[in-house]
Amino acid sequence: MLLETKSFHRSSVGIGSLVPIEQIIGDEGDGMQEHEIVLDVVNLSKKIGKSLIIKDVSFQLNQGEVLGLLGPNGSGKTTILKMLVGLLKPSNGSIHIKKFNINTQFEKAITHVGAIIENPILYDYLSGYDNLVHFFRMTERFSYDRIDEMIELLKMEDYVQDKVFTYSLGMRQRLGLAQALLHQPSILLLDEPTNGLDPEGIMNLRETLRKLATEQEVSIIISSHILSEIELICDSVLVMNDGQCIERSFIRDLDNGIDKKHTYTFTLPHIEAAKNILQSHYVGESIQYHASGFSIDLETQGVADLNRLLVNSGLDVIGIERRDSPLEDLFAHKLRGGQT
Repeated sequence: MLLETKSFHRSSVGIGSLVPIEQIIGDEGDGMQEHEIVLDVVNLSKKIGKSLIIKDVSFQLNQGEVLGLLGPNGSGKTTILKMLVGLLKPSNGSIHIKKFNINTQFEKAITHVGAIIENPILYDYLSGYDNLVHFFRMTERFSYDRIDEMIELLKMEDYVQDKVFTYSLGMRQRLGLAQALLHQPSILLLDEPTNGLDPEGIMNLRETLRKLATEQEVSIIISSHILSEIELICDSVLVMNDGQCIERSFIRDLDNGIDKKHTYTFTLPHIEAAKNILQSHYVGESIQYHASGFSIDLETQGVADLNRLLVNSGLDVIGIERRDSPLEDLFAHKLRGGQT
């Protein structure tokens, strides 16, 4: 969804200890204080009928920050995104984009935003390229060079001239992202952007978003239920439940440092030989064996030491995977009502 034109407005289409939310709202710039605040949401609420579905949510987004919006289905993630682009009007509270109030200065505010809310709205009977030309011509920044740049950035060269009705869901997602980025927005809002993408597509999207944030300082909000992707892409997280913000934390603060033990799974073909080595060198350690390897609790340096021991003993280590996730732990803990 390209969010810049007057026609859009008329049609209304389509890791240490955790930081308390109160502290982050007031002092969110820890490590980012040199960056401009591009989005300021204060006491945002939304009532539909008699139901209050968003309850007094406040947060800020810094220039170049990637924020993950997490929560179970029905927690209010998409509703917040819709209010950020003017598709829904808040019942209370304020939204300022680059210091412009979205309710009273809509056109000035929304020119800084690109978004994909739910599914990209595209013309199926046009090619992907013609879709990009059509939507980009609605702005004052039209440039064929910019279209070519987006096609190359999102690796759409092989199919951009095909009709959109032939596209897979993942191809449509990429085209929608290209459309949202054409006018070079300061803020990018993405609702479940990895839906329909294969593993390679997810990896390419991750690299693209990090490049946009670090090299072009685009600020990004990603609504997702895939915690592992949020952990890899985002700088910070906002956890929603029942319309409320229940946690706002930086990813870097979730891990309690490199010296904490975590569960690692080693995959290797000769498990019996590995078992003999482990029984000699890791006496008293809790080790779970399975058909393709074993799991063990280790500190970060211990993983490297064990891998070196196995390889030097003539064993092939096919893979090492960390089983637990600090973000998953936080998410589950907060949804159970726990306090950190």
